[in-house]
Parts: sequence; C-alpha cells; structure tokens
Amino acid sequence: MTNATSNSRNSGEYNRNNVAGGNQANVSGRNLSGNTNVSGNTVNVGNRNVNGAGAYGAAGAYGAAGYHPSYANHGYYNGSWNGHYGAAYGLGAASTAYRPAAWGAAAWGMGAGMYSMGYASYSNPYYGSGGGGGGGYNYSQPIPVPAPTQSAAAPQDPNAGSAPSDAAQPSDPATPPEAGNAEEQLSPAIEAFKIGDFETALAKVNDAITATPTDAVAHEFRGLVLFAKKDYQQSAATIHALLAVGPGWDWTTLSSFYNNIADYTDQLRALETYVEAHPQEGAPRFLAAYHYLTCGHPDAAATQLKLVVKLVPGDKLAADLLKMVSPPPAGGAAPPEPKTDAAPVESTQVVGDWKASRDDGSRFELTLTDDAQFTWTFTAKQQPASTMSGSYTLNGALLELTPQGGNPLVGQLTFSGDGGFNFKIVGSPPDDPGLNFAK
Repeated sequence: MTNATSNSRNSGEYNRNNVAGGNQANVSGRNLSGNTNVSGNTVNVGNRNVNGAGAYGAAGAYGAAGYHPSYANHGYYNGSWNGHYGAAYGLGAASTAYRPAAWGAAAWGMGAGMYSMGYASYSNPYYGSGGGGGGGYNYSQPIPVPAPTQSAAAPQDPNAGSAPSDAAQPSDPATPPEAGNAEEQLSPAIEAFKIGDFETALAKVNDAITATPTDAVAHEFRGLVLFAKKDYQQSAATIHALLAVGPGWDWTTLSSFYNNIADYTDQLRALETYVEAHPQEGAPRFLAAYHYLTCGHPDAAATQLKLVVKLVPGDKLAADLLKMVSPPPAGGAAPPEPKTDAAPVESTQVVGDWKASRDDGSRFELTLTDDAQFTWTFTAKQQPASTMSGSYTLNGALLELTPQGGNPLVGQLTFSGDGGFNFKIVGSPPDDPGLNFAK
C-alpha cells in the first residue's frame, strides 16, 4: 500500500503521486455530536441503540431487525467506509464531537425510509437532465433497500425458552433471502471485468440489477465498470444514488476486482486527467472524491468535494460528504449537545390524527391508532400525495414507524406544552428541525 499526499495546487488539485491504494485501519466508530454515535450502522442515542439499514437487528435494539444489507449476499465484500475505515475525521474513531454532523450518516442509519416518507429530499444532479443515463435503471432516486421482515423495537424476552432441536427452526437471520442468487448474478460481470471486457461486464451487471434492484453491491460495481469505461457522468450518477443510503465499499473490496492494481491506478489517473481538462464539470470531481475515500485519502476527497459544492450548488449529498471528511475548525467553539434522553411518552399521548408542514410547502399527516397501526401521508408542493401504512412501536420517547413493504423510520418524540410533539430522526444533525406535529 502507498501513502496519500495532500499538497494542494493552485488549480484546486493535489499532488497525484501515490494516491491509489490506501492503508486503512479497522475502525468502526463515528461520532455525530454529543452522545449521538454511529458505530457501523447502529445509531446510539443516550443508552438506546437503533439498528438501521446497514446492520442486522440485535436483541434489545430498536430498528429493522429483519433488514439484510446487500453486502451480506456477497462473500467478497470486506467492509465499507464506516465499518472498516481509517480514523479520518468523520469516518473513524478519531472524529470529534464538535465536528458538524452530516445528513449522510443519518441516511445510512435509517436507510431509504427517510426519503420514501418525505422526511428528507433527494436530488441526483448527475442523472437524466444532468447528463447521466441509467442503462434502463432510474437513478433519480436513492437505491432502494430491502424492507425489514420484522421489528425489533421491543426487546426480546431473555427468559424465553429455546425450541427443541427437532422443532421447525426459523430461517437463519444471517442468511439474506437473496443470498442464494445475488452473487451468482453478479459473478459473470466480475469475471468479464477482471479480463478487461468492460462491455460484457456492463451488460451482465445491468442484468443483475434488473433481477435484484435492491442489490447495492451490484449498483456500486456498475459504477466501477462505468468508471473503467471512462463514462464518468453515468458512473457519478450511479454512485450518487448509492451513497444517499449507504457508504461506499472499502479498498480491500474494490481492489479484489482487479487482477493487477496497476490497472486501477491507470484508470484513476485517466479520471484525474479528465478532471484537469474539464475543471467546470462537477460529476467527474464527485466521482474522484468517491474513489479517494475508498482508497483512504479524505484530504484529497475534501479538495474535490469543496469544488463540487461550488460547481453544483444543488448537490446536497456532496455537501454532507464534505462535512464528514473535513476536520473541525482550529479553536472553534463546540455547538451545544443534543438532548438525548427525552421524557418517556405514553401510548395514549400519540393516538390520534396529526398534521405537520414545512416552509417549502410540503405537508405531512400522521394517524396513529390504539392498535399500533399508522398511516403516513406526505404531500410535496404541487405534487400528488403519497401514503404509507403499517405498524408502529413506541418505546420510551422513540417512535418506530414500519410501513408495509418499506423501510422503517425511527424518531425521537418531544412533546410541547400545547399537546403537539416534535418528531426528529434518530442520528440527524443538530440543525435538523424535525417535524412539528399538532392535532
């Protein structure tokens, strides 16, 4: 492995020597602010753990116990930025509590639920009118993630007896439903890629995505194939939709797709040359930042992301990633810590019909019944309403909404004196106002 260099040049670039390949420590902590922490994809609030999109549910944890992350379907997947990543600012254990939090981490903890239910908005500036096609797939929205099969909001009974050995056993929770075919679907694309047949690799990975649209690993591999083909616009569009709901893979995983790392280095140099020749294009810079993060070079990634934010002001994801990889200001004052232990909420307090709105014209309606069912309606300005229904669980001040066939949304409730409450996503940044619901 080689070490990164981060000497900036007047053009906004950096010293390119020895960038491909990075030394990465096995570190899995990421402090958001105060007592809010993401370790892997588990968000900790006070003394409560919320398992999100990237983690299997555990006994006694709140969140999507039945969610099976796509990488569990692929044996060659070693880890991701926030699971096996060096101690780099917001992506490792060396991050500090007073560093600004990023929406990216909240999204990674909650999966696609926060987007599908309208809590957070998403726009992919590199897809469609932005110039990137999807090969038949619509990358204008975040990559969908599989819905959970059960809720883990209520701790399991530690006194429950075990089933006899000859009794019918539930399916292995560590074996995702797609595990039997996802890797088989992607293998032909990987084989073609390793021998440099990128056209076949692209066709095969597109087939794999058609068969399993929720396989984030296949989407990320598609981005790699397009990168190798020098189709940087499409590659950026694909990777952007992926990073909206989860971190990228680590260097060990990426490098496993190459018989010779020199081939990857050549491809990275080609991207860097393109960036230098087209300094006003945001997509290749965003893609370069992604690769630098995968290689373990956050300083080089930050250099590119700063320019992306200027060139593409609407790229909120790039701005969030920049916060995650930027060091805290020297001598900067620490912002106040978020309140992590809200007063417990009684179930009778939440039952009823609630409404909330935002300054952008979007409206929310939430109905919570006394039999633990909910209906959530989101209406964006001048757009038709979108309605989801399912079950909810209230534990302390945490409300988990699990729509049928969708991804859960977990938020902390804080009641106000007028009987209304604020609903704020667990793991969100301190400046997130949440939603203020009233009857």
